[in-house]
Formats: sequence, structure tokens, C-alpha cells
Amino acid sequence: MAGERHARITSAQEEYLSLLRSALWDTPATLPQDLDGVRKIAKVQRTRPMIISALISAGWQCGNPQPMELVHKTAATHIQLNRCIAKVVSALRDGGVESVLLKGQGVARNYLQPLLRECGDIDLYVGPDQFERACEIINGMATGEEIAKAKDSTLHYEIFLGKLLIELHRVSDKMNSSKSDGIYQAFANDGLSNNLAPVDFEGVLVNTPSDSFNAFYIFCHMQRHFLIEGIGLRQMCDWIRFLHTHSGNIDEAYLERVLDSLQLSTVWTMFASIAVDFLGLPAEEMPLYQPGFKEDASIVLETIFLEGNFGHYRYISQTDRPENYFASKTYSIKTRLERYRLMRRMYPGEKRFLRKKILNFYSVGVVQVIKDIFHK
Repeated sequence: MAGERHARITSAQEEYLSLLRSALWDTPATLPQDLDGVRKIAKVQRTRPMIISALISAGWQCGNPQPMELVHKTAATHIQLNRCIAKVVSALRDGGVESVLLKGQGVARNYLQPLLRECGDIDLYVGPDQFERACEIINGMATGEEIAKAKDSTLHYEIFLGKLLIELHRVSDKMNSSKSDGIYQAFANDGLSNNLAPVDFEGVLVNTPSDSFNAFYIFCHMQRHFLIEGIGLRQMCDWIRFLHTHSGNIDEAYLERVLDSLQLSTVWTMFASIAVDFLGLPAEEMPLYQPGFKEDASIVLETIFLEGNFGHYRYISQTDRPENYFASKTYSIKTRLERYRLMRRMYPGEKRFLRKKILNFYSVGVVQVIKDIFHK
């Protein structure tokens, strides 16, 4: 990847990264020159409460109550999620189903200020054998309307209990090819069955994955979203804080074996460089860290900034996108090609998947252009 092109990290992004490091490591913060730009980035990257806290510690005085209302709302949601986890895990356990908490609140407690991590849903792995029983139990806690709106897939069962989304997982994740998926499931079955790490939620001991598998799993889930659609830096923060908190318990030889088996070593190297060279994780706490990849990693980081959480902000963030219709379409093709080339270099085992995605993008795009022309 070296020498292909240089990343375009803006001054607002640099200021944002400085504030994010302050929130991650409790280091002194400085008020940014581009406050509005920093706040927009924080929204796109799902890190607003952390950045607001860092801004306040730097002396920011905001007359608008909305930022602090967001912080208070996030803290309140954490309390609701933790109580819900205790309630659901207890109900499952009483019904004979043992679960494992994935991501989310299980990693939030690794932060210096856990209540400032933007919240998500509740993911509980129950496995294929206990899956039907687990769904019965969770349905017994839901209203008829909530059950009617529930969704089932090959990966998990989704249901809202009130305003909180619960996902009961048959499997923790899936790979794109059957060969890679078979390798992943073998590692996952072990990591979600042995050496589990119980965590206390409201007096209830809740299982989380073994430390070495979790170091891989948080990364794996993150890189899968990056490959398919995009990620926010909150997911990077989850991974970084977990590695920092559990640095003495992670088996590097195990990680190397898993990454080599799934052809994810290059992706790990790029993300590891972002963690160390841009987000401040000590190099000795990053397993398999390789110095000298900062320039390549900055290109990956630029992509994260452009796309935002789950790729939802891809076009909002592209401030240099032309307004002219055909120029805009040309710009879209160019940026997609750049992403495709980046993914090809990072994911040597995903060539077939990436080829399908780029072909689908072009076919859908051509159809849309034809519709637009005739509509006009």
C-alpha cells in the first residue's frame, strides 16, 4: 500500500483526534479552532459524549443545553441497558440457557468513564442448540406488539423490550465464504465456551468471551463492518480500551494463528497502526503491532472519517462532492473505485466478495442514471 497516495487528514480531524485521545487516556485537552467541524465529526463517529467531556475539560463553555442533555441521556441509557442485561440473563439462566454478552456494555466498562460511551443494543450469544429455547424465554418477557415486530435471521433474533434492542445470537458472526466461516466458527465455539470472563451487572454474573478471543472478536466485528459498509471510531475505541485493560491476558500466538487462518493480518496491521499512531494506545499493549505503517494507516483512517458509522454518513461527509449531476456521479464512481482498491489490498481473501460488491454498485448506478435521465 505504501507509496500509492497520501491521506488527506484535515485540521478539524486532527483536532478531533486530539480530543478523542484526551477522552481515552485522560490527558490535557485543548479547545479546537474549528469547534463546529469537530462536533460534526464526533456525531459521524459516534463519540459525541466523549468529545463533549473533553471540550468541557479544556474550558469550553456552551450556552446551549443540548450537549449536556445528550451526555445525561447517554448515562441514563447505560443504566437502563445494564439493568436489562441483568434481567434478561437471569431469565435465560432460570430457563436453562447460559448466554455470553458480546461487545456493547461488556466493553463499555473498560473506558475511563463508561457512561460516556455512546450506547448500542444488547447482543447475547446463546448458540444454535439453545437458540429456540432462548427465543421462547425472551418472547415471554415481551408484549404481543414487540413479538410481532421481532425479526429472525441466520445470525440472530432481534426484539425490542421497550426501547432497548436485544439480539439473541445463533452464531456470534459470519464470514463471507464457507471456508472462512468454518475456520471462524471453530475459534468462536472455543472462545465462547472456555475461559469465559464473568462480569457483574446489578449483582448478576454475566459471561463475556475469553480475553484472547474477545481481543480478536471485537476487531473481527469491526473489520467486517468496515469491509461491508464502514465504521465509526467508537468501534476502534472499544477495541483499544479492551486491549489496554486486558493487555496482560492476551495470547499473541493465538491471535497470530487466527489472523493468518482468516487472511486478516494486513487488516490487523492497519488498524493496529491507527490505534497506536493516531489514538494513543501504547505500542507494547498492541499485540502484533508493526511500526512503519502510519502512512498506509492514515489512508484507512481517512476512509473511516469519510464514511462514518456503518457508512451512513458517506455522502454527508464528502464536502468536495460536485453539485452537477454527472460530475457528482463521476465523483461517486471515483471514490468507490478508491475504496475497492483499498479493500483489495487489505483483504486478500475477499476478492470474490469485493468483485460482487463493485459490480452491484455499477449495475445499480447505471440503472439509476437511466431512470433519472428519462424522468427528467
